[in-house]
This record gives sequence, C-alpha cells and structure tokens, in this order.
Amino acid sequence: MKKILSSVFLLFTIFLFSSSTSAQESNFQFYGDIRLAHIGVDTKADGLGGDNTLLRVRPGARFLFNENHSFSGRLVYLVSKELEPLTFTVKADGNRALAYGSVSFDEFYYQFQNSDLQLKLGRFQHSINVHSNAKRSHLKFQSNANFVHWTDGLYIKKSVTSDWYSELVLEYQNRNNLTHPYSFPLNFGKSENNFAGYLNFENRKRDDNNIIQKGFGIFIAPNAYSKPDGYTTYIAFDSRIAIDIPKKELLNGGSFRIAGELGQNLNTDFSDGTSAVMSFGINNFADRHEFMIEFAKTDAQWLTATAYRFNSDEVELRYRYFATSKLNFDVRYRIRESRSDLVPTQYSTFLRATYSF
Repeated sequence: MKKILSSVFLLFTIFLFSSSTSAQESNFQFYGDIRLAHIGVDTKADGLGGDNTLLRVRPGARFLFNENHSFSGRLVYLVSKELEPLTFTVKADGNRALAYGSVSFDEFYYQFQNSDLQLKLGRFQHSINVHSNAKRSHLKFQSNANFVHWTDGLYIKKSVTSDWYSELVLEYQNRNNLTHPYSFPLNFGKSENNFAGYLNFENRKRDDNNIIQKGFGIFIAPNAYSKPDGYTTYIAFDSRIAIDIPKKELLNGGSFRIAGELGQNLNTDFSDGTSAVMSFGINNFADRHEFMIEFAKTDAQWLTATAYRFNSDEVELRYRYFATSKLNFDVRYRIRESRSDLVPTQYSTFLRATYSF
C-alpha cells in the first residue's frame, strides 16, 4: 500500500509539471512549490546542530468554473533525511502539524470571488502576513520552514472602504489533531470539537507617509485556554504597521522597510500577555536581494504562532536571494533566549531553497 501511495504521489507531481505548460487555454491552473531546507538548532553559538534536513513538495491544481467560482486542491508531502514510511492522512498527525513521511491536503476548498468579496470554504492556507522581509506574523502564521499547518473552515474577505478591507476566519480544531501552531496552555483540550475565530481589518495601500500596511484584529478561542481554575476563552488583540521608504537612487530600485506588530492576550495579567515584533530591512535591492534584522519579545501567555516562542526574547538576521522569479534562497541566523533559567539559549540557522511553479 505504501508503494502504491508513493507511486501515485510521484505520478501526480509529474503530471502537474508536464501539464502546467499546456494549461494556459484550459480551465485548469497548476501551482505549488518544492522546498529543500537544512535547519539547525543548538545551544552552541554557530547554530548548526540538529541536523534537520527536509524536503517539502506541494503540487496543486485549481479548476475555474467561471470568473467567479473555482475549486482548488493541493497535496503536501514532508520528508526528512530519515526517509520515514509514506502514509496518507487527512488529519494533522504530527506535533500539531503534518508529520514527516505523511501525505495530506493542505488546500482543498471552494472559492467564490468578485470585485468586492472573496469566500473560501474547506481547507486552506491563510496567514496574517506582515510586510516585513520574513512575510510572517506573530498571531496567525501557517506552514513555515519545517512544519505544515492549515485551516479547516471558512474565510471571508470584503471591502469596507476604497482602502480598507475586512477578513473573517472561522476555523475548526479537533482536540486530538490540532492544525495550527498554538502553544500550551491554549490546547483546546476541554471539548472534542472546537471552533475559533479571527476578525481582521487591513489597509495595504501606500499613503503619503509611505505607510504600506496598517491593520488590527482580534482572535477568540472559546473555552480553549487552560488556566489553574479551569478552561476559559482566549482573546488576543493585535496590530501591525509597515513603512517603506523609497530610496531608489541609493538602493538600485529597492527601499528601506520598517515593520512592527504589537499583540496582547486580554485574558491574563497585562505583564504576562504581550508580544512585540520589530524589523528593519533592505527590500528588493536590484530586484534580487533582501536583508532584515528582527527583534521579538514574547511573554509567557502569548500562545499563538510558534514561529515566535512564548516567554522568550529573540533576534534574527535573514537574507534572501531571488535567483529567478520562481527560485529563491533564504539564509537565517537566530538567537532565542528564554526567560526561564531551565531553558538554555538556543541558536538556530536555516539554509533553504524554494522553487515555485
């Protein structure tokens, strides 16, 4: 059975590659990416330990019924150098994510879209990305370098004004198969079936002050937050801003970019529930290069998006090179210092190549 699944997945991937060049005139669109990465995590300052080399393959196809209606499906396969036995699953079978060696769908959804409204129903990827060079968020961030998460539920995006739009995400979480990187004690452990919601307001049009992004939102997970006196509701508010200062004569078409996020868990002591992230970077230098330095401070009860570890302070350097419009390379070095004396300082690196098709 495993050999059959492996063969089917390989044939499906080959089919997508071979079909993508001839699909221009049809109702099918083929998309996806292949990522090869080495991730090191160590208590030594070079951050090269851990020896975590992995491959992620995500072939997908979209069928357009007409200009308003479509259906998308994308398979994902995550494998480490240990070459785990291949299995198929529709649930998150790893540590709140897809396990190595597993094949699943990280997208499988119906979409309706017109000039004013976008709706997705099913399984999809949706991050509230900040326009830093890292393109991630401390609140809702999915499928990073070595973990694959997804959202099962409903997504609605609607224009509010000519500049602002709103986003609503309603997601389902099974207690035994969480599919979003929340941290304990936000563990959805009280009920077998759980729901959470996120409402966001965003403006991504450049204004006269070179602000290219303004946004704020609220996340609510009813009865999913474990506290000493029992389960309660996790409520978090966050806001974000990004400023892009054009200096084309200095940066060969690029810009200086400053981005920040501030979040607060509203159901805990203020001093225990804050998250703050700030980055400074050179963006799009010569259409090839990006560089960023980022600082993050996350309190013990800020429990979403584990790209940032709770109860920690960290600094990260990241460089990205765009070899072509489809192929890019990332290099990262991060120092993460826990506020607990029991957890040692971690140094980590990754080297990553991503080809999108």
